[in-house]
Parts: sequence; C-alpha cells; structure tokens
Amino acid sequence: MRDAFFSELNSLFRHDRRVVFLTGDLGYKLFDQLKEFDPARVINCGIREAAMIGYAAGLAKSGLLPFVYSITPFVTLRCLEQIKIDLCYNTANVVVVGVGGGFAYGPNGPTHHGIDDVGALSCLPRLTLWTPCDPHEVRLCVRAAATLDRPAYLRLGRNKEPNIFASLKQTPDIAKPAVVREGRDGVIVTSGFILHTVLKAADALALQGIYPAVVRITTFRPFPAEYARLLTAQFGTVMTVEEHIANGGLGMEIARVVAESGDGRHFRMLTIPAEFPDACYDRDTLLARSGLDADAIATAYHGLFRTQETAKTDRDD
Repeated sequence: MRDAFFSELNSLFRHDRRVVFLTGDLGYKLFDQLKEFDPARVINCGIREAAMIGYAAGLAKSGLLPFVYSITPFVTLRCLEQIKIDLCYNTANVVVVGVGGGFAYGPNGPTHHGIDDVGALSCLPRLTLWTPCDPHEVRLCVRAAATLDRPAYLRLGRNKEPNIFASLKQTPDIAKPAVVREGRDGVIVTSGFILHTVLKAADALALQGIYPAVVRITTFRPFPAEYARLLTAQFGTVMTVEEHIANGGLGMEIARVVAESGDGRHFRMLTIPAEFPDACYDRDTLLARSGLDADAIATAYHGLFRTQETAKTDRDD
C-alpha cells in the first residue's frame, strides 16, 4: 500500500502543481522521485508533526494541496488538536496520510501501532476518512484527493498487502460500500486491509457449508449509515471485523444501526483488545492473539450464525 501511494502520488505530483509533500523526517528513498522532479515542493519538517499540520493548513489556504505523511500514531494522536482546529475547523484542504495502520509496524511495539486512529479522528467534523482495503484502492483515494474541498485522512498499511480489486473488471466505488463476495448466510462487514484475512475466513466457512456475504467500507467518514441500515435489514446475522480497537470504530457504528433497528438481529464485532501487548510481535502474531486471524474470524462467525439458526428454529416451533 505504501508503494502504491507513492507511485500514484508521483503521477499526481507531476501533473498538478498544487501538490506539496510534507514529511515528519522519515522515508526519504520513498519520495526521491518527487524531490528529483521538484525539490521545492518536498518539505522535511523534522520531528515536529503538530507544526507540520499547521504548515500544511497555511499552504492549503494559499491554494496548494498538501499531503502530510508520517507513521500513523505520529501524524494522528500526536497532533490531534491541530487536525481538529487547523484543518477541520478551517476546512483546509490537506490530506493526512498515516502509514502503518493497525499492527503493520508489529515488532516496533505500541509506540508505532495505529490501532486507535480511526476512533480518534472519526469524531471530527468535516473530515473525509478513507480506510482502503488494498493497493489498488489506495491509488483511487489519491486520485480522489485532488477533487476534495475539505481535509481528509488516508489510512495505509505498510507493504505487501495483496491486490484484491485490481483484477476485477469493474472496481467498486471507494465512496460507497461494496459487496466483495455474495452470500446467503448473514454478512461480515469490514474495512481496511484486513479484508484479505476476512476473505480467507469466508473461504473456511464455505467448507463448512456457511456462505456469508462480505462487504467492505472504504469511506468511513462520512459514514454510510443508510446503506448500513438497508444491509443489516437483509440479514439475520451480522458481524464486523476491523484492525482497530472497538472505541470509535466500524463495529460501534454498525452496532448503533443494528440497535436502532429494534429487530433483534444477532450481532458481534471483532476488534483489537484495548490493551498493550506483553511483547513485540509481528503483525500475524498480534492478529492471532487478538482473535483476528482467519481461523478465529471463521470460528467466531460460525458460532454466531449457529446461534441465530437455533433461535430461528425455536421461534418456528
């Protein structure tokens, strides 16, 4: 996802003179092409992320389109007030890019884990929030950024995420939720690059004769509440999966929709526990320990679906 971002940004950078790139003192080789083309539009702000947001706001107000890039927790939690006031309150057209969402920086530990960024930013007005599922969707988000008239946050993985949508004849619109896999036995709703793991879980469930639909949400803000209402009304079993803590995440949004419907659907959300890991593990290990690997997702959904089926049989009797 990171390489896809810089590849697409390089194209936009060359064709749109408004684009300015700001970094918090990291990843030099990644944007060498930008510097070679126009070094005046590449700014290393040093380890001053909060100030970097302020600089970007000023540049945006002068008619430029700044992309502000750093590791997820450094560019979100470290400068939350600046994003709120400098960008959102002033409707500054700045794209904040957090690389390494979720457990992407696994062995680097909690200082580098981006497991609460969506929750922290989703409460801010006027902020478009993207959680792309694969490198192809990252490219679509960068293209969409050129047309925005307000601030945005783009949540990236790190690298080696598989391309899910690139081979499809018609790419789903990132502005709208999309059914990635049709199904008859309930639905799993997800966002971000954990989609690949969810699809593996759906494959495992199919071997057990259970076929849930899989839906991905890429644009998290504004949240597609009406779509979520229509979607959950179709299925008796609903589960959400996200590489994020529960607070402020996808599960809580869908849970609100399910609760407000008042029709007693069986619902469960799988999230990262709100606690620090006891050691530095890689991403796959951290997901497994959080109950978010493919086997755990399949097991959780199997139990939820069977509970729904049992309750349905009891009602019919």
